[in-house]
Amino acid sequence: MFLKKISEKLERLANGDAARRDITFSQGKVLWFLHRRDGEAVTMRDIEKFFDCSHATVSGIVSRLAEKGYVSVEPDKSDRRAKNVFLTDKERDCFSQMLARQRAIEDKLVAGFSPEEKKRLSEYLSRIDANLDDGREGKRPRLTGERRKK
Repeated sequence: MFLKKISEKLERLANGDAARRDITFSQGKVLWFLHRRDGEAVTMRDIEKFFDCSHATVSGIVSRLAEKGYVSVEPDKSDRRAKNVFLTDKERDCFSQMLARQRAIEDKLVAGFSPEEKKRLSEYLSRIDANLDDGREGKRPRLTGERRKK
């Protein structure tokens, strides 16, 4: 019960931060994915595969992010059908602010905890995370509200 309450509060904080940046939670997930792969060529197909969702969904999300100036989309030089998605300088600036906000939230989560308690909590949460993996490596998060492709 506590994990659900904490999860909901964290999601509200994340949604509030996303709203201040004029992005949706799903758009934020795509931006996080792009930041983890920054410096690599990332195609729309890579995003579709990672989140296990349709081309139309990814295309819509990326188009809106491009309209807002967070990403740019260019044809792939080796495959004309593929489109590469790149982060813009505007997004990199916003991301550094978002990381600072994330660190502040993480600090708030463990305020009043001793270093030993923080270490144990981290170990416990790692075990919970591993328990939820259920041996299904490669399982990817889906974008909010999306159905799996058939």
